[in-house]
Amino acid sequence: MKKIINSLFVLFLVACQTGRMTGSLYVEEEIAALQLDDTQIITPETSQTKHLNLNPFLGEKKFDFGSVLKTVRLVPLETTNKSLLDNIRKIITTDEYIYILDAYKGCSVIIFTKDGKFVKRLSHGQGPGELQRLYDIDYDFQNNELVAYQHSFFLFFDKHGNYLRRQKLPIGFHSLAVTPKGYVMKAITGQGDIQMEDKQNYRLLFTEKNFKLNSVALPEHKKIRALSTYTYLYKVGDLVKITSEISDTIYQYNYKNNKLSAEFILDYDKKLPRKYIYGDTFDLFEKAIYNNDYYYCLGDYLETYNQNAFFVRNDFKNYLNIVYRDKKTGNMIGGSIARSEKGMAFIVFPVATFGNEFVSTFKPHSNDYDAFKDYPILSDADKEKAKHFKDDDNFVLVYFTLKEF
Repeated sequence: MKKIINSLFVLFLVACQTGRMTGSLYVEEEIAALQLDDTQIITPETSQTKHLNLNPFLGEKKFDFGSVLKTVRLVPLETTNKSLLDNIRKIITTDEYIYILDAYKGCSVIIFTKDGKFVKRLSHGQGPGELQRLYDIDYDFQNNELVAYQHSFFLFFDKHGNYLRRQKLPIGFHSLAVTPKGYVMKAITGQGDIQMEDKQNYRLLFTEKNFKLNSVALPEHKKIRALSTYTYLYKVGDLVKITSEISDTIYQYNYKNNKLSAEFILDYDKKLPRKYIYGDTFDLFEKAIYNNDYYYCLGDYLETYNQNAFFVRNDFKNYLNIVYRDKKTGNMIGGSIARSEKGMAFIVFPVATFGNEFVSTFKPHSNDYDAFKDYPILSDADKEKAKHFKDDDNFVLVYFTLKEF
């Protein structure tokens, strides 16, 4: 009995010395940085929300992708033992570098020049500047720094990938977007962030650079058990576009005035009933999407300066439909099967953006040149690149723009 009492006393002393909140991973000083008493709850504005009818573009729909394709440029990524990519999860392009998050060792970061020359792969381990349990990356364009999030730290690197510093975080989340004033974070609710008090069930967190939690939004009342996309945060200039799990709403956040608005609501028939995304297990959702003719938006979305791109799925019929929207005219074009007399129809499903360009990827093959040499959309320089493709080469990034339609 005396040993038990002594053990409890030691634990009590440790808790007092660390100042750690009971049941929390964080000390009181870290929690105090959140300034939760000043945190606002944002309700999205809906007065300017646009409803988009996607029905004409769903199903086994063919469309002339080539009619809106304006420019295409190829960036083959250099092939070395260290540069080979696993499943690509995120691509960030700047004027000088390309940063890629892939699935190697859980998650890894590889840096290339804007022309595709390999620079470095950030190392894994437990030392300073090494990656472990990496969740997400983003680029701070104001400070020219790469920010890597791994629970529970931010690691900061200069634009060349040299380690600068790390910063302990007082909250947990899944993905992030860096703004000039702070961070937008997509949280995972129900993960035991008790230090968040009554703010722990909100899916969006908006902080300053010192992690003062300015506001939260989008409460989650029921736990979602469904497929998830890698990120729900998409930066377009000074704005952050935000989606959510199995949701037809695209939100827009303006850091300058801390305003959140519902920009688009996607309207279409045969929507997956939301009752199937809740439950104790994933099985309810999986059976619903594979055994019924339902469409749903996973949360994938892209936007350039001139166009939006919406993605809708139907797993029962094995359709992935894309709908492009021209911002100036409001016109839309899309479907599940793209054709192009200019060639390159296979790039129709992009995975990233850079300014006014969409970015797609493909694995090259030694016989690609036989087709590429006849594609009028490709420059002579890109056709020459295709002439040297090999079957075991690294990925090729394809940057393309669309004309006004």
